[in-house]
Amino acid sequence: MSVQAKSAAACASVLLLALGTTSAHSLPADDPSPQELFEKAAPATVHILGEDGSGTGFVYDADEGLIVTNAHVVDGQSVLKGAVGGAEPVPVRLLGSDPCEDLAVVKLNSPQKDLKELDFGDSGDVKAADTVTAIGYPVSFADDPVSAKPVFTSGAVQSPGVAADPDPYYLPHYPQTIQHSATLNPGNSGGPLLDTKGKVVGVNTLGNTEAQGQFYSITSDHARSLLDGLAAGDMKNSPGWAVDSLEDPALSDFFQDPQDQRDVADVQERLAGDGVQGLFVLSTASNSPAEQANLFAGDVITTIKDTPVTSVSDMCDVLQSSAAGEKLRIEGVYAVDDPEQQGDQFGETWQTDLQLPGP
Repeated sequence: MSVQAKSAAACASVLLLALGTTSAHSLPADDPSPQELFEKAAPATVHILGEDGSGTGFVYDADEGLIVTNAHVVDGQSVLKGAVGGAEPVPVRLLGSDPCEDLAVVKLNSPQKDLKELDFGDSGDVKAADTVTAIGYPVSFADDPVSAKPVFTSGAVQSPGVAADPDPYYLPHYPQTIQHSATLNPGNSGGPLLDTKGKVVGVNTLGNTEAQGQFYSITSDHARSLLDGLAAGDMKNSPGWAVDSLEDPALSDFFQDPQDQRDVADVQERLAGDGVQGLFVLSTASNSPAEQANLFAGDVITTIKDTPVTSVSDMCDVLQSSAAGEKLRIEGVYAVDDPEQQGDQFGETWQTDLQLPGP
């Protein structure tokens, strides 16, 4: 099986961001319209392009060229580019990522002189029924991410401060989110959620596929508490892999090639028949701790630090209780048959040591 996975950004959106239409509440006369908010914020909204997928981010520090996005947009990607406000894509560098918070900071290598930024608002002031506007670069039928344009959707806040556990397989626990009805389409992950003054009150992240018109954005207050650490290089909870539960019924959707989809479904069935549970590695970034530990797409992880892991939440429980720079014993099973290598046969166990990034 030749494993060619779609980006985590695109797949997470397809799996978790339900489509729907909403209408914004009426605005006070002195507040800008959603269209006016969009025109002001779009130049600071960034199209994040990976090797095989895309997402959204926004500039929050123009002087330093710093962009915030979701971790699931960038994790496992070896090459990243950013297109700011519809400009040509340019290289961006990953500074810090925390998949257990689903936030990351990337930096423009050469920030333009007239770069715009978005200001954070106080998400603690957000109330139910407030109007909010989401901006992002959704996946389009044209399937040409380089020529994509930002779009906006507006809706109402449903609950201003809720914990979210949207997915038992692929995503972590979200301790602080804004639940709203501003539609988030595939590709919107990491974009800004704006209040009626144009301030960022959330980082758009996911939707509830089991309830129409329910979308979630990490609160700005929670995001801001993590940004300094991420910008300073915090990668402790990010070994450089993208993973999904082996039990996820939608696991094969992460793959573009129909044969790969069939192969992955077959792997799931065969390993389930053997009673194997764990995490399927979708991709690993070049020169990451995961790659240095000889972990690659198609591997199946069963335990981390002698603790069984069957979901991203399980993984985060272990990583968040580990120290920066700690060496972790990883165990798993081979999920491919390779007749050219002795001992690397389907279902056989392996183990390796992975060292977390240091402080």
